[in-house]
Amino acid sequence: MYTRILVATGGSPWSHAALTYAITLAARMGAELRILTVLTLPASYRADKNASSMNLVMGSIENAAQELLEEAADRALRANVPYTTHYAWGPIPTTILQTATEEACDLIVLGSRRVAGCQRRTLGRIANVVAAQAPQPVLIVKRPLVPQALLGKRILVATGGSPWSEAAVNHALMLAQNQDFEVCLMHVERESSQSDAESSHSEGKQLLAQTEARAAAAGIAYAGVLDTGPIPNAILATASREQCSAIIVGSRGVMGWKQPLLGHIASTVAARADLPVLIIKHFVSL
Repeated sequence: MYTRILVATGGSPWSHAALTYAITLAARMGAELRILTVLTLPASYRADKNASSMNLVMGSIENAAQELLEEAADRALRANVPYTTHYAWGPIPTTILQTATEEACDLIVLGSRRVAGCQRRTLGRIANVVAAQAPQPVLIVKRPLVPQALLGKRILVATGGSPWSEAAVNHALMLAQNQDFEVCLMHVERESSQSDAESSHSEGKQLLAQTEARAAAAGIAYAGVLDTGPIPNAILATASREQCSAIIVGSRGVMGWKQPLLGHIASTVAARADLPVLIIKHFVSL
């Protein structure tokens, strides 16, 4: 399903986890891998006027990047995954997005730091910007791959009837059919007054039933879940209860210079989930 995957690595534990996941995913799907590290100067050197000192620092950073890429390339080679390595100076999100476009990648894999407690509310800036602006699906990975748990045998996708949640459902069903996964289809209703709740419950059941019918027609094993409450909380609780190994969420993308950060639901789920989260966008023009 994916033919060329871009993974960004910077030597951190979470980018190491993303690299492991990307290599395993590429091996499973017969995809090529593009391994990227983005180089930036430490803040203390950015105002340095000494050209000789600046060149030494930049050379040291490039040498470290080449060593990192050589190690990553060796891991891809041992997994029999075709790859190329790339390093570039520039703003990290912009460079990731440009490289994914130039290399015609159809998936971006990023690591994101796990943060415990109340601070785990929003996705980090780099992952947030890339996931919001990339036309490709973006897979956020937090922890090392559990053996034989690649995207799992059961993936959860939430549908709400919006174009972007429908894009997520479409992608989930294609992925499930292509890789023989089960899907957990869920719809979350917002809490409201009793009369509104009855109407919403009826609409939610109908929407979920339509999605279940699509899965059944495609020959995909599925479970349907109808829940109520804050949407990110319900998605995370269901993923845990249903023993899912990955979550797919949709998010609205905006074309042009007004591209915002990732929406609240997608960002919150990706920030708080320990599971890999695959973010699918449906772009609109403003």
